[in-house]
Amino acid sequence: GTIVRRHRIPLPPPHEDQFYTIDHFNINIEVILYARRYKIIDCDQFTKNFLRKMGVRLNPPTGCPDDPYTKERQKILDSMKPLRPYERIDTLKQFLEHNGHVLRFFCVWDDPESMFHDPRELVLHYYLSDDTIDIKEVVPVNSGRDAVPLFLRRDKLPKYAPTGLYQPGTITSRTVLNVFGKLVGNRGRYILDNRKTGAVHQEFYRDSDLKIGAVINVWGRKIILCDCDEFTKEYYRTKYGI
Repeated sequence: GTIVRRHRIPLPPPHEDQFYTIDHFNINIEVILYARRYKIIDCDQFTKNFLRKMGVRLNPPTGCPDDPYTKERQKILDSMKPLRPYERIDTLKQFLEHNGHVLRFFCVWDDPESMFHDPRELVLHYYLSDDTIDIKEVVPVNSGRDAVPLFLRRDKLPKYAPTGLYQPGTITSRTVLNVFGKLVGNRGRYILDNRKTGAVHQEFYRDSDLKIGAVINVWGRKIILCDCDEFTKEYYRTKYGI
């Protein structure tokens, strides 16, 4: 949390009748705030430019001292050998970078089996934090249709395999190896295969597959992407140059 709240801080004794100003700060120096000594090791580029314009000669930055506990703990972690080759899937970085970032496309589904062949307006949301998709239907007033919460619940949307959709049980999130077979008491020993030998890799729709004019297959329904919002347009300009 906040160690010292924002206010004017007096200088240490015997100059406690004066306050700290910008002239008292520089890189690689120590300041005393209420009898607690702090060492300034570096600053950002804006602060460096500001001090240079004031005529301050900046000292070279210094490093942060090592933490004995962290170093000792890292030695213990490096010496540990896992007994089983568990898989490590780290999605924290993607979540922290794109949490709350959602691409929004406006879509149309022309239902061939409907009575009047009227197009259905949809809104597709692509969540950049975990590459999931949900679709909501826009039901006009007095259209005679029941408003449903979601056209497609939020999940990863698989692409069609060359031979069609995979059957339930064909795709598993982990590959389990039977190591010892059945021992005494019908108790087996298993480990997880981190190389996923023999696993079926299913492709899912990514942000690179979505663009205006594209047709995506949503569980057998052909959906046309017609438009998107300004955030989505700026995202594709920045990342893909589209």
